Amino acid sequence: MATRRRRQRQRTFAFVIPASLRLGKGRSSRHKSRPRAKSIVRSRVLAGMLLLVMTVLLAWFFLDMRFYVSAAQIQGTALTDADQVYRASGLDGYSIFYINRARVVKRICTEVPGIEQVHVDCQLPARLLIRIEERNVRFIWHAAGTAFLVDGTGRVLQVDDGSHAGLVSVQDLDKRPLQLGDQVDVVALRSVEGLHSLLPEIRTFEYSQAKGVSLFDARGWRVYFGDDQLLPQKVASMHAILQKIASRDEPVRLIDLRFVGSPYYE
Repeated sequence: MATRRRRQRQRTFAFVIPASLRLGKGRSSRHKSRPRAKSIVRSRVLAGMLLLVMTVLLAWFFLDMRFYVSAAQIQGTALTDADQVYRASGLDGYSIFYINRARVVKRICTEVPGIEQVHVDCQLPARLLIRIEERNVRFIWHAAGTAFLVDGTGRVLQVDDGSHAGLVSVQDLDKRPLQLGDQVDVVALRSVEGLHSLLPEIRTFEYSQAKGVSLFDARGWRVYFGDDQLLPQKVASMHAILQKIASRDEPVRLIDLRFVGSPYYE
């Protein structure tokens, strides 16, 4: 009986030995940790190489002068000076990676008269394309001995180079000096446009701030129309007065049609 109990205690003691202490298990775990350590080292090496490559590329981009703007292709400059557009862009010597297109567009539209829209296109290494759309020239405005090109809104765009003889012209009798970007009387322009549609043979009109738009007839008569209100009635009154003058052979110096209800001549 005593012998049997001793054997049972020995079996119980042998059964509770932890399996992790066996020789085979310990050796296996050490073998598995080696590939994991190698993987970590390999990842760190790759990350270091990638960082080195990125650093070299950034240094190349910002140190190589081929990525800095030295010229631009300007398109759409029928009236505008291309050099003026390039100077207004402020991009000479600028890195292609730092160009803010919206800021460039705003700067050109602000500093260069006569620009309606601007499109900026950048390409590597430093190719810059600026396309502009100019305002539509509608009139020639003569002021203080200089002829200026003016758009439909009255904006002074450019000095006339003599190549726009077909446009309707306005002679400013007040002789006020103008500069590029100034604004002329838009009501006067509407008056001139309306009168030219009613009197297409007339291409030259006059303007003064006091009496508005007028025309100087070849016979030496000055006809005052004032503003752009009731132009058809004013033109009809002019024809009626001219017929009356012709039938009576009266000498005339001026015809004033500014007040539709009471035109007069003298």
